[in-house]
Amino acid sequence: MRGILLTVLLLALLAPVGLLAEQQPQVTAQDVYDYINYTLEVSAQTRAVLLQAFHKGFEEGALAPERALSFLRRVNASGAPIELREQVLLTIADALLKSVPVEMLLSKVEEGLAKGRPMDEILAEIQERKLTLEGVKALFESKGFRAGIELQIGSATLTLSVELTGLVITDVAGALEDYVRSGKDPTDSFAVYQEVLLRLQRDRSIPPMLTEWVGANIRPEELGRIAQEIAARLREMR
Repeated sequence: MRGILLTVLLLALLAPVGLLAEQQPQVTAQDVYDYINYTLEVSAQTRAVLLQAFHKGFEEGALAPERALSFLRRVNASGAPIELREQVLLTIADALLKSVPVEMLLSKVEEGLAKGRPMDEILAEIQERKLTLEGVKALFESKGFRAGIELQIGSATLTLSVELTGLVITDVAGALEDYVRSGKDPTDSFAVYQEVLLRLQRDRSIPPMLTEWVGANIRPEELGRIAQEIAARLREMR
């Protein structure tokens, strides 16, 4: 009997905690706009660009409000000079306005801040990586790869969502960046090609048939060209 009473008492004590967790308000796009308007330390001109960019990102489903708000708060609290913070945010905004996936860029900023890297170094890295994302996006779109279309893969079809296209472009760009930054030969196009396919194969979020499509439609020399462009930019940054 005592055991039953203790169990009932414990459940009664825990119930409010669970209720509070369920009632935790969800972050909305308006919460992000309010933060940009009233809390974020940026110029009026930058504020206008950010509002436009994040609105576009939310409308396209490219970025969740909760993710955006967490990132903005992290940058705002970084203690870096406001000019550098603005440049970082404008780099993200430009990517959103161009419908370029931003998760890699957000992650690299957060990773750099966590490691205590200077904001100017973080800025240089995400500006370079954004060019890689743009190059991969342009290459894939030239092959008919964009959100909303149906890809014919053998006898099957696959409708591309914004999330899925973003994942593929991010994985490919990330594989290219890692390959070059690790010191491997960017002129070895076939090795670059294999590295990209391996990254896609290891990502369980990407259907195997989509990796098959990439292997059949993207040529090694096309990926090699982007790898060589990355290498050239990195040499200039040193």
